[in-house]
Amino acid sequence: MSASRITVVVDSRYGTTLTLAKAIAEGAVSEGAEVRLRRVALSEPEFSVDTERADFIAAQAEYRDLPQASMADLEWATGIIWGSPTRYGLMSTPLRAFIDEVAPLWRQGALIGKVGAAFTSTGGMHSGNEMTLLNLLLPFLQHGMILAGVPHSVPALVHTRSGGSPYGASAVTGFNGTLGVDDGEQAIARALGARVARLAGQITPEPASVDLAAGSH
Repeated sequence: MSASRITVVVDSRYGTTLTLAKAIAEGAVSEGAEVRLRRVALSEPEFSVDTERADFIAAQAEYRDLPQASMADLEWATGIIWGSPTRYGLMSTPLRAFIDEVAPLWRQGALIGKVGAAFTSTGGMHSGNEMTLLNLLLPFLQHGMILAGVPHSVPALVHTRSGGSPYGASAVTGFNGTLGVDDGEQAIARALGARVARLAGQITPEPASVDLAAGSH
């Protein structure tokens, strides 16, 4: 098994998805992976965000210091894990914009055979976290990637009463953000990062041009 290269792309407002992203990165590093933690482009204003909240101000000070994600970060990686807050069961607009920006990689078939996984956060238990995870995974399928989730052999997933899912890592923070990310949610995130790192080390990507395929008869 070769050492894997993992790119974690995060969008975060109050710090929850950033906390998950860091736990995912820790899990990947524990398996010997080289990791790049990246953010998406900043987008303002956002009408669902309270910019006066102390946790928003603190989180943004750290979040904005992260390098911005690029196509090169995805080309470099053998495993890609991206995540954002839930927006009505969908990913955030800035992460969606990033996914649109890397469309040239689809035409090149540059990500075919790489490993993909997802993470998200919600205010409530039934606020669309699993729907968001599924939406986050769909672009990986379009890129011809191999999806990774969290198996129920992970003890924290079996016992969770908050976030975490077979479809990816997640956190439920309460609608005022006071619950934070609990130990179980962090354990699930670390397990996801570790699993992607292991799988990415076992799989050989198989890039192949979509344009060439479209021109063949």
